[in-house]
Amino acid sequence: MFTSWINVFRRFLDKPSVRGSHRLRLGIYVLLGVFMYAILVNSMLPTRYHLLVGQVSPVTITAPVSAEDTRATALAREAAMAKVPKQYALLPTVETEAVNQVHELFRQAQSAVSNSHLSQTARVAEVQTVAPAKLSSSTIQAMLSMNTQQLTSLDAASTRIVQTLLGAQFNQESMAQASLLIDRQLLPLNLDRVSQIIVENVVESVLRPNMVYQQALTQADKLNAAEQVVPVMIQKGDVIVAAHSVVTPAVVSRLKDVGLYSTGINYRYMIGFLLFMAISIASLAMYIERRPPRRRVDNIMLVVVGIVLLLMAAFIAIVKAITTSGGPASTPFLMPIALGSMLTAVLTDSSLAVVMSFYVSLLFGAALGFDFWYTFLGFVGSLIGAYSLSNVTHRGMFMRAGFFVAEMNVIAIVTMELLQGGDGIPLQSLSLHVGLGALNGVLSAVLTMGILPFFEMAFGILTSIHLLELSNPNNPLLRKVLMEAPGTYHHSLIVGNLAEAAAELVGADPLICRVGAYYHDVGKTRRPMFFVENQMTKENPHDKIAPSLSHLIITSHVSDGLAMLEKAGLPKPIRDICATHHGTTILWYFYNKALEQDTKGTVKVDDFRYPGPKPKTRECAIVMICDAVEAAVRAMARPTPNRVEGVIRKIVRDRLEDGQLDECDLTLQDLDSMVGAFMKTLKGIYHSRIEYPDVDKIRKEVAR
Repeated sequence: MFTSWINVFRRFLDKPSVRGSHRLRLGIYVLLGVFMYAILVNSMLPTRYHLLVGQVSPVTITAPVSAEDTRATALAREAAMAKVPKQYALLPTVETEAVNQVHELFRQAQSAVSNSHLSQTARVAEVQTVAPAKLSSSTIQAMLSMNTQQLTSLDAASTRIVQTLLGAQFNQESMAQASLLIDRQLLPLNLDRVSQIIVENVVESVLRPNMVYQQALTQADKLNAAEQVVPVMIQKGDVIVAAHSVVTPAVVSRLKDVGLYSTGINYRYMIGFLLFMAISIASLAMYIERRPPRRRVDNIMLVVVGIVLLLMAAFIAIVKAITTSGGPASTPFLMPIALGSMLTAVLTDSSLAVVMSFYVSLLFGAALGFDFWYTFLGFVGSLIGAYSLSNVTHRGMFMRAGFFVAEMNVIAIVTMELLQGGDGIPLQSLSLHVGLGALNGVLSAVLTMGILPFFEMAFGILTSIHLLELSNPNNPLLRKVLMEAPGTYHHSLIVGNLAEAAAELVGADPLICRVGAYYHDVGKTRRPMFFVENQMTKENPHDKIAPSLSHLIITSHVSDGLAMLEKAGLPKPIRDICATHHGTTILWYFYNKALEQDTKGTVKVDDFRYPGPKPKTRECAIVMICDAVEAAVRAMARPTPNRVEGVIRKIVRDRLEDGQLDECDLTLQDLDSMVGAFMKTLKGIYHSRIEYPDVDKIRKEVAR
């Protein structure tokens, strides 16, 4: 049941409208870009966390890039600004004004004391008009109780103290200690207690700070101190918060600094990655579409290449998810990055695999923080994998390629460690990375061998390994030809040798030519005795039937073979060789026979043509010519080199003149080169032999 579904699917894929549709091809590119974007968008966007203060972090979060710790830097700058002292400017007018106030106060007091007509209350009121606001009335009354000489002495003492205190820096802090400072100045003066109290109160009432706060200057000094602070840096790889640790405001701030704090959908990154993907898919499409016609991939192979890309994108997304969810940081070194190029090399060719190597490696490095070293590691391994599988002849080559990739991974990882700097190489991490890199290469080879059969079976892709398996003589179809049509089997082997030799000279696929030649005549097993190479006696069944029926029987071996090949699930290139190995050539033997029997003149040459189609590929054209060459040379009575070459050139010329080679890209130079290859191969098959004597005759002569 499953096989039948596979065959139906293959028949659908083999339709020309599916393989060659330009609209479908454009749709494949568009869908590839959409699926690639959907798979990788979360991997390419910076990983973000929405953690609240007081919450427990479920994973260990490390800084993906180096960045400034804005919170720590701000705190350090605030501390530096707090250490900057306030800036003041000395104001000389404060001392002058205070001295003038003292003089004016004592002058007014002397005037009041000298005026005997004033009452005590009036005297106090007169002095209060010039007294400082902070001077108490009791002090004024005490002043008025003294004579003018005493007031003059107190004026001098007060002035001296004011000049002493305000002649130096006298700030707000000094103002708070004014009483103590005045007392110290009064000690050397021989004043009675009342006089000391008057002087102290008067001086204290006129004192005010002479240091003016310079706000602009102080702020400039603070800003300068802040600028001198070296920013606190978060280095790449630093642990921002460990798993199961409580999230603090500092953690949230550092997450914001390195771009890991979720604040909503990052449309800028999403649009940027959309453009990145559009450019990369367009570049890949331009390369694929501008390849030479011989290497052009049809829509089916384009789908296969797209599936390989999506597979690699899925691996990249998985690796990124593991690393961001708290998994081992060394996981990327185990990524089987060479898988994509190895699959592409086997399924298509090495040139496309090289482009695939660069493309996948670029995505790999971009997903892991746009790290160049991961791109370098992926490209080196992928490139070696692509070239190691450019010409696969047996499955053991996969493991050999895996070991090559492992060796190059080890060299690339050591190179990375040496060039990344530092005081020394961390041997523990180096050994881990080297081991994972080596395992990476082997894993890539194992996955390639495991995945390859699915592509071969689902899409009918003809790989070298599949061709070698089909060339096994124990294949049921080949064994059927050997047992039921041995002459056809021998003919097919020789055609295969001829086709392989010719293909090597003209740049075609030798393996497809050889295997296609093995299967091109399987349809003859339906009626093997109607073909001369299988007739063991001189009796020919065509002698007893009409030429038109003979034509029908002979030409039907093509359609019979196609049906058998399709039922057996053989790939399209092999079926194409079977379908075109006679093209639309004419069965001249039966046409001439019908012409001899025709009495009414109704026989037409086109009635004796094969149904076609004509060869469209080099491989099909080569097998067509080889099939005719082998049959013609085998039919020669006395094949000599000159005669053989003449027959070959005549066959080639007839095919050209009949238009059988019009739809393939063989040149005249290719055809001439093929003649030389045919001659070398046929010399080894139809070489001259010595005639051995009759052993029985010799024995009789000896006995006589």
